[in-house]
Amino acid sequence: MTNPLNFSIIGLQEFSISFDKYCTDCQIQQYCEYGRKKPFTIEINCKDINQAKEKIKYDELRSLQKTENITNSYDDLLKKVKINLQSIFSQIWKKKIKNQKEVIRCLDSKKVDPILVTQQGQDWWQDFNQTMKLINEECEKII
Repeated sequence: MTNPLNFSIIGLQEFSISFDKYCTDCQIQQYCEYGRKKPFTIEINCKDINQAKEKIKYDELRSLQKTENITNSYDDLLKKVKINLQSIFSQIWKKKIKNQKEVIRCLDSKKVDPILVTQQGQDWWQDFNQTMKLINEECEKII
């Protein structure tokens, strides 16, 4: 099992995730903007997660309305909607972390050995995914 990253509540529905456990001195680290004193952190808002869920729900409901029996009620259709949290977390990952590879040198395969980048990326993703599950649980309690 992966180890969740450090996260903290910074607002009513906002969380901060710190990648400080990855900010150790290494050869790659000396070229990074972030380090032990200034770890890479991102902010996650419950609204972002919930809006993504609602968009998926809306899209799937529209699709189901076209294919399902017209006598099915809205609640029956809603029961058939499946929300894939992994895809939501993956979108957040891409937007907030992977697209930042210019400042996170160990995730940039153009500057570091691609094999190392792949391994580092998998480690970061697993821990991020586990942390996002915990944050999602907290968000569900709030709303």
